[in-house]
Amino acid sequence: MAEEAAKPRIINLLPRGGETIVDQFLSWALTIGRLLVIIVETLALSVFLYRFTVDVQIIDLHDKIEHASIIVANYKQGETTYRDLHERLSYAKEYDAKRDKSLTVMKDIIALGAGKVTFINIIVNTETVEVEATAPSATVLSIFTSSLSNYHGLQNVSVNRVENKTSSSVVTVGISAEIFGYKKKETKTGR
Repeated sequence: MAEEAAKPRIINLLPRGGETIVDQFLSWALTIGRLLVIIVETLALSVFLYRFTVDVQIIDLHDKIEHASIIVANYKQGETTYRDLHERLSYAKEYDAKRDKSLTVMKDIIALGAGKVTFINIIVNTETVEVEATAPSATVLSIFTSSLSNYHGLQNVSVNRVENKTSSSVVTVGISAEIFGYKKKETKTGR
């Protein structure tokens, strides 16, 4: 008995027949659980580090936007001057084309009335024509007025005033017309 008392006793809480299916499942589940925890923590750490790179990119983009807005603000005065000059040049070009047309219309009106009427006043601008003329008879003025109505450079020809001066035996007429092709510019509304 002394030998038996000297021999340490081993207590084994595991079942004797080896591992059962439940033991294998628990071992497998713990291994997979540890692996999932490692993967999730690695993913969380990589997302955390990626957030820093995205923050740096956002800061860089904000700096670029601020830099570009400073450049745009510095060029604003030059852009305003450029647009103003461009608008003035387009008006000058438009007026130059209308001026040539106005001169042609005036020459043609004088040619239409040459030998028929005596011009007292001819006002030709880029939009309208006003003629004040005298003639020895109403028939001559009627012919002149109809030739103005048929002229391709004028539209809306109207007789404003007819005056018969018996003392000098002449008929005076006032005629107004619009130059053909002239369109009034619409004013811009600030909306």
